[in-house]
Amino acid sequence: MSGRFKPAVKTYTRPVTGTWWKENPFFLVYMAREATALFVFIYALVLLSGVVSLALGQSAYEAWQALLTTKTSLVFHLILLGLLAYHTYTWFKVMPKTTPQIDIAPQTIVKTGVLFTAGLSVVIVAVLFGVTR
Repeated sequence: MSGRFKPAVKTYTRPVTGTWWKENPFFLVYMAREATALFVFIYALVLLSGVVSLALGQSAYEAWQALLTTKTSLVFHLILLGLLAYHTYTWFKVMPKTTPQIDIAPQTIVKTGVLFTAGLSVVIVAVLFGVTR
């Protein structure tokens, strides 16, 4: 096979297995954090079902509350609490690594935040009490 094209250089291609993430502790922790996100979603669905039952009426809401007081539900919530605590802990460990470096003094950020919060609070109170014209 001769021609004007050179043959492709043989490069190393790593074999892909279904357990590649188990070989490196970094990826193991990463996958554990990602797996706990599923339980965050499940708990969000539990809370959403409470809002839906509240919209359906008092009897539906009381039935939802009664469901939450069963032993199975309490064990489920304890397990969820542990998984959500782990998820939160790992995200607080990751966030400083992903935030961009800024060259602003922390005092400036705090002063700006306080001023913005105070101004926003005044606007919210004015809107709630109808002071704006």
